[in-house]
Amino acid sequence: MKGSRRGFVATSVGGGLAMAAGTVEAKTETTPRVDRRPFGKTGAEVSIYGLGLGSAFFKPFAGKPDEAARMLERAVELGINYWDTAHSYGNSEELIGPVLEKHRSEIFMVSKSRAATYDEFMKEVEGSLKNLRTDYLDLYHMHNWQPTRGDATPQAREGAFKAVTQLKEQGVIRNFGVTGHSGAEILIQCVKAFNPDALLTTFPANRPDGGKYEDELLPLCVERNMGVIAMKTVKHVKNSDQQPRELIRYALSLPGVSTAIVGTGDIDHLESNAKLATAFKPFEKNELKAFSDKVAVNIPTGLPQPWDLPGYEDGMLA
Repeated sequence: MKGSRRGFVATSVGGGLAMAAGTVEAKTETTPRVDRRPFGKTGAEVSIYGLGLGSAFFKPFAGKPDEAARMLERAVELGINYWDTAHSYGNSEELIGPVLEKHRSEIFMVSKSRAATYDEFMKEVEGSLKNLRTDYLDLYHMHNWQPTRGDATPQAREGAFKAVTQLKEQGVIRNFGVTGHSGAEILIQCVKAFNPDALLTTFPANRPDGGKYEDELLPLCVERNMGVIAMKTVKHVKNSDQQPRELIRYALSLPGVSTAIVGTGDIDHLESNAKLATAFKPFEKNELKAFSDKVAVNIPTGLPQPWDLPGYEDGMLA
């Protein structure tokens, strides 16, 4: 988008996504397409399998933009319309841009900024728009709330929230959200303070933080009709004997979860996850608890979260 970051103007680009109640299984004549669910109060429908386009994407495709484009084009064919990146994820946005430009109305494009001040947040949004070759974003997050790193309360990012509010009024950001994986309490505070359209957080099957993500945060989001995105579905429990597909299935079976993003940098991986998300069969309520109990035996909830350990790189969204 051209002009200064204070000069954003409202957009009128059509980005209509199909809308319907309940999980929808969309199909074409040739390619089964992944299921979709309503995304909270946004009015959009999103694929229940979302592309996590962080380091699992930009690292294997370093110097290979044509191969990255080939995988993203295949995602379009499969109906995977929820694409997640961030301004800080290497050259992810630049890799996505050429494909997004071709298929803009088909993609629910998401990016994020960790910036706390008004000016820095505006600058990063402008960078995201330029990199992604678009003049609006379907969802933009106030990213990665961490109480131990300066985010003790929602007031820590008042400047960023001012920017978000302005950009949403102008239509540059159609929806805004918050993300985090360092405790449910700060996210509960953010939901109450900001009333966002969406929340991205962790829902691994071993139920960290005493189950507070599932038992308190998720119902609050449902009550407010927010779109909820699950991440880290396999990251914390990767050393268990459970298949990754079942761990993703667990998160997608939680009432109120709209989509789960998985770090994707390989077409075979893409195809496998798409099969799980096509004609999806959720766990029953009693199966959820039994599965969680079994996973927790192998991965005790008291262990440090991998994303809180030294050397962890944000953007590893599996």
